[in-house]
Parts: sequence; C-alpha cells; structure tokens
Amino acid sequence: MSRRRAVRILLLCVVGALPWTIIRWTGSAGVQYGAFFAYGLGPLSGPLGERFMLLPRYLAVAVVDTYWRQAWPTGAFLFACALGSAALALVGREDRRVTAGLLVMSGGAELLYAVGLAGSRSDLLVLPVAPLLCWGVALLCYRDGLRRLVYLRPAEA
Repeated sequence: MSRRRAVRILLLCVVGALPWTIIRWTGSAGVQYGAFFAYGLGPLSGPLGERFMLLPRYLAVAVVDTYWRQAWPTGAFLFACALGSAALALVGREDRRVTAGLLVMSGGAELLYAVGLAGSRSDLLVLPVAPLLCWGVALLCYRDGLRRLVYLRPAEA
C-alpha cells in the first residue's frame, strides 16, 4: 500500500472520530456543551463520557420525523460509505470520484442538520464541524476525483 493511500484512510478515520456538530445551550445547570459524532451523541468530553448514546441506539428510540433530523444519520451513512470506498484502495479498487462525491454529500447532509437544529431552538448555538472536515478532506485528498466528477472532456462523454 502506498503512503498516500494510507494517509487518506487515516485522515478519514480522524474525521470520523472528531465531533461533527458542537452545540452550546444554557440550561438549569448553567452553560452546557454537547456534540454529535458520526457514531453517536453525548457530552463534548467525548464518547467515554457519561450519557453517550451510539447512533443505532438513538435511531431505535428517537422520533426522526423532520427532514433535518434525518440528515445526521444520512450523513453518517454516507461517510461510512466513503470510508468503505477509500478502504477499497487497499486492494486497488477505489474509484476516487465515488469517495469524493460521498464526502461532499456527507458534508452537505451535516450542514443541513446543523441549520435545522439551529432553527429549531433559539437558545442553541450550533457549530457545524463536519462540512468543513468532509469538504476539506475531499479537496485535499480527492481533488482529482472531484474534478473528474464535475467535468468530462468531450472525448469521454
């Protein structure tokens, strides 16, 4: 495996481990912070803190009734697909256009989630981190795939 492929996969793993949406609100206990990760939600201290809920458990008990509430799990699914597509590079079968497109769509879904969450309650301060992370990795590591995704030469059409 080339070093470049390993760096790309490592960057995607880092993106998946960091918080995707950070929220701040004032409650009865004062100012509190929470975070939505690609794999769950809980306190900003991370997945080892108390009250952390994994995404499958959240989907089993939550009522996901609005379009923006569906965007967080959709973005996580698209990111998992991008990670799987990047892992295909280990056997030389990755299509970089697919990985780049999945990252762009995942970032877009998470931006939609953050905008919907911010609009649902006026006391929330929402910081969408996932769009910056996903789009940054797409531009940094998959620039050629993005270019080939949006532009085809006339001979290739």
